[in-house]
Amino acid sequence: MAEAGPLMDLMEAQHRDVVRLVSDSEASLAAWRAGEGGAQNQLAVQLDALSVTLEPHLADEETNVLPLCAQALTIEEWGALPGHALDGAVPLPFGLLPAAVALQIIPLEYGFHRNDLDWALGTRVPLTDDIASTLLAITPGLLPMLAAGTPVNAAGIPPGAPISFRLTAPATRLLARYEAGQWSIGPDNGLAPVTCEISGNDSSLALLIMGRIDPSPPAVTVTSTDAARAFKKYFPGP
Repeated sequence: MAEAGPLMDLMEAQHRDVVRLVSDSEASLAAWRAGEGGAQNQLAVQLDALSVTLEPHLADEETNVLPLCAQALTIEEWGALPGHALDGAVPLPFGLLPAAVALQIIPLEYGFHRNDLDWALGTRVPLTDDIASTLLAITPGLLPMLAAGTPVNAAGIPPGAPISFRLTAPATRLLARYEAGQWSIGPDNGLAPVTCEISGNDSSLALLIMGRIDPSPPAVTVTSTDAARAFKKYFPGP
């Protein structure tokens, strides 16, 4: 499908622009937090540019790229994608991530940093539904990565004894359990006893997991204040 060549070139160029703008925005956010003059305005400009780039890009992918895939790829080729594409390693500031995760991390970075800016300017708005639900969907893979540490964050403190957390929100219900020296995170049926249950709406739970808020009412409800406050010691960052 030679006619798809210009579209693919555009997609690749936009991917490069998004990665660059996310990196620039992270640098400006760090500079703003360090008190550097002008960094706040620079961050706002970069986030606006990221929004201008992302919105048409995501629309093009859904409207133009996916229909092309449906026409051009066979069932066998779709089945082969996880082996040679979706499991590929993509370098990001967090380290090498599977492509399927990296594709979600980039819009998540935009959504969270946009929310950071809103809060810093005094507007404590919740995360948008799509950002919150996407973060919660990748939480089973994200928490072990945070516990193990990344190139930009130290590893979490291993618990001194077995401990477990039930994380509940409309979009997810997860059980994070530490025993025999390792964490396991997966779907929760609600039957197992836990050290602490942390519950809230999708935005509040996602913000807590990402270290943006403390486990304090009214944002979230917890059954053990001490255990809930230790949560980010085990899963620091990002």
